Amino acid sequence: MSNPDKPRSTRPRSQSLSASPPRQKLQSRRNSSTGASYAPRRTQAERSETTRTQLIEAAIKLVRANGLSGLRTVEVAELAGVSRGALMHHFKSKHDLVVAVIRHVNEISRVESARRATLAKRADKDPIKGIIEDAHDFYFGDYFFIELAIAMSADAESRVLKRETFQTSRTSRFSVEAAWIEALVATGIPKQVAENVLALTLSVVRGFSVRMLLQRDPEQFSHLLKLWHSILRHYLDSELAPSSKKRGS
Repeated sequence: MSNPDKPRSTRPRSQSLSASPPRQKLQSRRNSSTGASYAPRRTQAERSETTRTQLIEAAIKLVRANGLSGLRTVEVAELAGVSRGALMHHFKSKHDLVVAVIRHVNEISRVESARRATLAKRADKDPIKGIIEDAHDFYFGDYFFIELAIAMSADAESRVLKRETFQTSRTSRFSVEAAWIEALVATGIPKQVAENVLALTLSVVRGFSVRMLLQRDPEQFSHLLKLWHSILRHYLDSELAPSSKKRGS
């Protein structure tokens, strides 16, 4: 028998102290994706190109560290994080890989130099400084030393590589030089003077980069490049001055 004096609970029958919160209705995948952004799935061709680029960049690092003779395709695959089979799919031999590396580095440097040369035509830019910086980045970077490693190798394999990659490098560098001459001429410098400035600058910077094989002194090289910039400015002032001013100097 129930106790009439005991107060009744006012909590609804459907609720209890241990009751869990009401379950939310699950949305379908189609509905839940509304308003959310998802990256499109890459195509097989895109994934393949990414793998190829990873292999080339890994080879660049290893050639820079160990030289051409020290390049091992097994190490390239390991550094790139891909299987040996994936490497063989893209490059059947070490020779094919190195040729691809040379073409890759020349194309990257050509595009970057062309971009800088275009910017140097603006009135607020110093084209002489631009040439020196562009030459420094190329000749002091990995790309030049990779080509230098091939040029310094005397084995039969390297001789074949030189023949196959010579025209690629030649075309790339001549394209860069033409872009810088065009930039200098666009700022009012006569073509012959522009060619002199460019040829001398490339020779100076290239000489410093080779000197790095014997003496690593970045601060000294930086000082000398600033001095070279000053010398070029004086040379240009002399060449561009009116004839009357030249006679009076």
